[in-house]
Amino acid sequence: MSRTRSLIAVLLAATSLTLTPALAQDTTKPAAKPDRTTQQRAAFDRLDANKDGFVDRDESHVAREAIFARLDVNKDGRLTVDELMGSQRARRQPPKSQDGGINATDATKPATDSRRTRADRLLQRLDSDKDGVVSRAEWLAGDDTRFDRCDANKDGKLAFGECKMAQATRGDRRNPTAR
Repeated sequence: MSRTRSLIAVLLAATSLTLTPALAQDTTKPAAKPDRTTQQRAAFDRLDANKDGFVDRDESHVAREAIFARLDVNKDGRLTVDELMGSQRARRQPPKSQDGGINATDATKPATDSRRTRADRLLQRLDSDKDGVVSRAEWLAGDDTRFDRCDANKDGKLAFGECKMAQATRGDRRNPTAR
C-alpha cells in the first residue's frame, strides 16, 4: 500500500511539473492596438455630439473649449508657453544606451527642447495681438481658421476625412512636386 502511495505521489508530482508551464502560459492574445484610422474615427465620433455624422463649428468649439480649460492650469484665461508645453506629448521612445538600457540624459533633453519649440510655434501662430500669451478668443479664432481650412465644400460642417482631403489638396498647392 505504501508502495502504491509512493508511486501515486511521484506520478502526481511529475504531472504537476509538466502541467505548470502550460498553465502559466497566457493563452489569450493581447488586444491589438487599433489602427490610426480607427483611432481617428473614434475621436471624430466623440466630437460629433448630436451623432448626425458631422462635426459642426459649435461641436468643434465645445471640444476646443474643453482643451483650453484643461491646458489653462492657473485658470487665468490665458495660455503661456509652459502651459502649451503641457499639451505636447512625447511622441518618440527614449533612445537606448549602448548597454540596451534607456539613456535618461539623452531621452529628456531633446524631448523637452522639441516640446518647447512646438509650443513656441503654436503660441506665435495663435497669438494675434503679440502679447506673449494665447487668450481664449485667440484659441477659438485658431479653431475657426482650422475649421474653415478643413471645410472643403464650405457647408459649415465636417464629415469624417474631409479635413484630411483638404490638407492633401493644400499640400499639393504648396508643393507642386508632391503630385
